[in-house]
Amino acid sequence: MKVVLLTLCFALGVLAQDKYESVNDDFDVSKVLNNDRLLQSYAKCLLNKGPCTSEVKEVKAKLPEALETRCAKCTDKQKQMGKVLAQEVKKNHPDIWKELVAMYDPQGKYQEAWKEFLQE
Repeated sequence: MKVVLLTLCFALGVLAQDKYESVNDDFDVSKVLNNDRLLQSYAKCLLNKGPCTSEVKEVKAKLPEALETRCAKCTDKQKQMGKVLAQEVKKNHPDIWKELVAMYDPQGKYQEAWKEFLQE
C-alpha cells in the first residue's frame, strides 16, 4: 500500500483541478530514505505519533484519497516518488510499513491494487 510515505510523495502535492499540484515534484526522496531520523520523523507524523511538517501534513491529508484511487490525481513524478518510497520502506523498514498499512488500510481493501501499482 502506497501508504508508505508514499505517502510522502503525495505529501508534496496539493489539489489542483484534476491533479495534485506539482510544486514539490523536485523533492529528494533519497534525502528521506538515507536519513533514518528524518524517515522516523515523517513516519511518526503519518502515524499520529509525532508532529508534522507542513509538507508531510499535506501528504497525510491526501493519502486516503491517493490510496483509494491508486494515485489517480498524482503527477507522474509523484507516482514515481511514491513507488520508490513505498518499495524502500517496505523492504528496509518493515516495522514502519506494517504500522502504516494497519493505520491506512486496516481491512486490506487496497492491498491488491497497490501491489499491482508498485509493480507497474
